[in-house]
Amino acid sequence: MMMLQNADDLLIKPLENFRKEQIGLTKEQKKKFDKDSEKFYSLLDRHLHLSAKKKESQLQEADLQVDRERQNFYESSLEYIYQIQEVQESKKFSIVEPVLAFLHCLFTSNSLTFDMTQDFLPYKQQLQLSLQNTRNHFCSTREEMEDLKKRMTETHMICKLPGQSTIEGYLHSQERRALGITWVKYYCKYKKEGKSLIMTPTEQKTGSRQVSSRNPKTPQ
Repeated sequence: MMMLQNADDLLIKPLENFRKEQIGLTKEQKKKFDKDSEKFYSLLDRHLHLSAKKKESQLQEADLQVDRERQNFYESSLEYIYQIQEVQESKKFSIVEPVLAFLHCLFTSNSLTFDMTQDFLPYKQQLQLSLQNTRNHFCSTREEMEDLKKRMTETHMICKLPGQSTIEGYLHSQERRALGITWVKYYCKYKKEGKSLIMTPTEQKTGSRQVSSRNPKTPQ
């Protein structure tokens, strides 16, 4: 905000004033010069076509009018030339001075900014390192998630292949025997299409018996 305010005060406003006061005044003088020129040339053309038969007093009055308009034309011409010269000379400092003042302010601000940057440098480096670690973690996590998503998608598609079981795996079933209750391990295949469950007993590695149970057969 300070830089913008300085740019407005030190650079833009002085250049706007130069444009309005110097160049604007010259433009107005040019309009007056064009008007006086047209008026003088028109009068001079009429004067050249005056009849020699007119009275001497009329011819003298016409000469005096031409002299007056010639004087106005000369004065307007000189003023216009003067304004052009003034603009050409004053712009050499009226434009350079605001630019120089703004550059001085800019360099001063940059010097202060450099000092602040040096003080902030350790925090900036630490933040950059933390950001890089966070980004690396994000990238590795994203790759793992994409790989997991791909494998889960492929597994889901394999489970839905025609002729394959919808789901299969080991299941322990609690069964009542003569001497109590025991666990029997089965390898089960369930097919959703026919709603059939095939249970194949397998050799048990471990087993346990209980004296009694309220549920004679509870799958797990």
